[in-house]
Amino acid sequence: MAKASSKSAAAIERLLEERRQYEAWLARINASPDSAPEHVRTRVKADYEARLKAVLDELKSHAEAARQLIAQRKETLTELQKKEKLAAERLAEMELRHEVGEYDEGQWAQVHKDALADLGAVRDELMDLERDLTRLHELDELVKAKPAAASRSAAPPPAEKTPERRKTPFDELAFLKTVGDEDKSPSPGRASGAQYQIDEEATLDLPADANAPVEKTLKCRACGTMNLSTEWYCENCGGELAAM
Repeated sequence: MAKASSKSAAAIERLLEERRQYEAWLARINASPDSAPEHVRTRVKADYEARLKAVLDELKSHAEAARQLIAQRKETLTELQKKEKLAAERLAEMELRHEVGEYDEGQWAQVHKDALADLGAVRDELMDLERDLTRLHELDELVKAKPAAASRSAAPPPAEKTPERRKTPFDELAFLKTVGDEDKSPSPGRASGAQYQIDEEATLDLPADANAPVEKTLKCRACGTMNLSTEWYCENCGGELAAM
């Protein structure tokens, strides 16, 4: 029974060490610069992930053995703690006997050496046992850990709503009032023609007699040619009508 437990503990220790090694290699691949082509990095990473999965699967097969070993190690730990206490008390007793003169220097050297050796051996066993318990608990927690739900990781994040653009409020009454005011007192810009120009498309919509002649009322002072009142330059000599 003791040999079987020892073999199980050794196998678990080996698997836990392999697990730590593969996890360290994967962390270095993720943190290292792109020194190799991407397809090479992907292949090596996939190899380590597959080997890590195999180790984890094998570790899970030792789960029951690990729980039995934990119970056994706890019993042994209690016994070793008692032995440590007795060995420490024995060392203190030997030191007291030496102080009162029971041992001469020759005797004391050997007695002290034996007492220290006993206490040191017990403490070495305790350290090994506590290390084994730590690894066995690590395996137990590993088996108990539940993988994250696939639906949670696969669910896409909620789409962000695009805020609607706020429309500038349009006051129709104020607009109509502005149009009415323009007919009464045109602004200087409108009077000079610098801000507003004739809307040709709107002019085409006005009802008019197609056969009615267009009267030319603006006379060029340079050559005397009559021009339309909407012209800026004389159609005959090209002179500027507004300057005349």
